[in-house]
Amino acid sequence: MTYKFDSVQRVTRISEKEFSDKHLNAGKPVLISGHCAEWEACSRWSPDYFRALSPALRIPIKSYRGGSIDVSQWTLGDYANFLVETEQTYTGVTSTDVLPYCHDIPIFAILESLIKDCQPFPAQFLPVWYRKDWWKYAQFFLGPVNSLTPLHFDTLLTHNLFFQIKGRKRFTLYSADQIAFCGRRGWRWFDIDPEKPDLNKFPEYKQAMPVEIIVEPGDILYIPPGTLHHVRGLETSVSFNIDFHTKSSALRALAASVRGMPSKSIYYNFLTALGVVCGVPDSIIFKYYRPYLSYVS
Repeated sequence: MTYKFDSVQRVTRISEKEFSDKHLNAGKPVLISGHCAEWEACSRWSPDYFRALSPALRIPIKSYRGGSIDVSQWTLGDYANFLVETEQTYTGVTSTDVLPYCHDIPIFAILESLIKDCQPFPAQFLPVWYRKDWWKYAQFFLGPVNSLTPLHFDTLLTHNLFFQIKGRKRFTLYSADQIAFCGRRGWRWFDIDPEKPDLNKFPEYKQAMPVEIIVEPGDILYIPPGTLHHVRGLETSVSFNIDFHTKSSALRALAASVRGMPSKSIYYNFLTALGVVCGVPDSIIFKYYRPYLSYVS
């Protein structure tokens, strides 16, 4: 199944059944405005907060350079200082400059005290298999103003539940049926820059229909499997997401293994299918799945 959409519905509240019927099973994105705005995280988490919490903690920082990803190690204190300095000197001009970005790390496993800042957690939006220990599957983003994640889709073809804690981000989304218009490179990356598309190089992009949405602090954005997304940080921002499979998406992802999916992605999808499809307990699966949370693809 290839999900198609041409807009993102914005709601202030949504039931578990409505979310499942109209979005999760239908492959339609939705933004749940302000759903987690009352969390302690939304009032506490900031560069200063993380610097005070664990300044010497070493974290991986990613930089996107010409289609490749460089990874370096920073202390959390030094990176927090960098974020503050970048905010102070930012001129307001969107650029293609490479900015170091704390991207996709399992923050709750590293700093378990942060879990209590995200309560009450809306576990009802996740399949039952994930609900008890949802935090184990979360990946964390801490980035400067003007941070960029280039156009891509999530490598396991998972559903994506994205939580914006601090700052604003602009998401540009394309439904999965528009892959052919966006200059695909390898398995999951794309060469089109939605902010400045090169129509001479990619004339087929004229047929694409991007959907743009601003995600505010306290918002939750649901992104269906295979959705292309380009993400620009409009301010210093803190976020996390959970990639997850349902039974049907896990089986579709396994079927996609023959279409060029990397071997590591096939492996992690197989592990997840053992859980959500076959019922193997999370306590058995997770120790093998854990490396995915730091997987650079």
